[in-house]
Amino acid sequence: MSQSDLPASFPPPKRPRPQRKQQIPPSYSPREKRNRPESSQAGNQVSSSPANNQNTSYTSPTPGGNRVRPAISRKLSSNQAHQKESCTTNAQEIPIQMRTGSRFAGRSAPARTRVLPQKKLDASPEELGTPQTPSRLEPIPPSKERRVPRPNFRVRRILAIGLTLGLIFMIAWPLYLCHLVNSQLNRVDALSALPANEGETWLIAGSDKRSDGSDGGVSGEDVGARTDTIMLIRRVNSMSAIVSLPRDTAVDIPGYGLNKLNAAYSLEGPKLLVQTVESLSGVKVDHYLEVSMGSVTQLVDAVGGIELCLDYDVDDADSALKWQSGCHRADGGTALAFSRMRQQDPKGDIGRAERQRQVVSKLADTLFTPSTFLNPFKQQDLAIAGAQNLTCDNDSGTWALGKLLLTYRNATKNNLTGAPPIADMAYYDGAHGAMVLLDTQKISGFWSAFQKGTLQPSQYHQFQ
Repeated sequence: MSQSDLPASFPPPKRPRPQRKQQIPPSYSPREKRNRPESSQAGNQVSSSPANNQNTSYTSPTPGGNRVRPAISRKLSSNQAHQKESCTTNAQEIPIQMRTGSRFAGRSAPARTRVLPQKKLDASPEELGTPQTPSRLEPIPPSKERRVPRPNFRVRRILAIGLTLGLIFMIAWPLYLCHLVNSQLNRVDALSALPANEGETWLIAGSDKRSDGSDGGVSGEDVGARTDTIMLIRRVNSMSAIVSLPRDTAVDIPGYGLNKLNAAYSLEGPKLLVQTVESLSGVKVDHYLEVSMGSVTQLVDAVGGIELCLDYDVDDADSALKWQSGCHRADGGTALAFSRMRQQDPKGDIGRAERQRQVVSKLADTLFTPSTFLNPFKQQDLAIAGAQNLTCDNDSGTWALGKLLLTYRNATKNNLTGAPPIADMAYYDGAHGAMVLLDTQKISGFWSAFQKGTLQPSQYHQFQ
């Protein structure tokens, strides 16, 4: 039986119920189409055959009970109409799901902004040349970032190597000088067995031993050696003091009795001289240093000369010193003659000791000048000249010499230099010629203040 032969009472096929559409957000809902106003004839035409009503879409019934076909925007051909009907019949509406994974879902990405300076914010739209906007942010225009120039890797490497080599030199060079001095210093057994006391004391002895003249000293045929210079230098309680002992000072030499001070060196050498000075002053000698005449000449020449002052003219044949009153630049030979001259000095040994202290003081000041301190070649010459012509005890070295120079400079600045109190410059006992007799009433207080570090400039001998 064909569909056209069905009886009129046969019920028409059931149309599928329209599915409930899911609520769609307003931003995603499609725009509704407006239906054309329907003519009166279309409202009265109703399909009479069930076959024609099977594949036809209907809208909701009108109040009159008639079903109205939706309007078609354009006239379709028979083939296109058939395809559209099949697509409309078979198509299923896919519900739109809202994205809930991110709170920014469905929003456009914000543009990059920057804060305008206050000057730009306060300007009018005419001054800016752009229309004024209510927002205080404006998009940053895409710009190419400027590349910061960096120094060349090779330059940085050269600088790093230079700094490393400089640091190594600053550490290695002083160590080399210390090793050079310690390895070439002459050693002698000079210290006694007395217990050490507070502070630190050096005994400097200037030897007049002759040589062949090649070392800058004085050549001659004299046998033996004497000490023309004897100085005690002490540092205690941040006080530095220098005491110059006249070489003809009358002292009691251990094992030999009364004699001149320099006779102790001539009899048994440095060890007996140290014991004699300790018995005279009551101070323990911690370091012994012997300076030859050749060392004075070489050290002064190594620093390029020193400036010396003397307020009278001198023409001495014994020391070969020729001097005009005033201050002059002296080389090594002139400085040696300046420190040895005695015959034409109105103060005798006291005046010679003053000039010897002047030579040592000027030499110490020159060693700490930038021209010497920053010149490695001059430092090496000084180290060689000093080490080859200096003699010290077995326990002393470069460190002790450095502290000696600093102590000497400090004592000179504080004016704590001079001779001990003297009672008679020409004392005769009938056996040893003219000697220097110390003041027995003042000498005990002088040595006590020297040991404790409370010595004052007024306690030194005041030459009259």
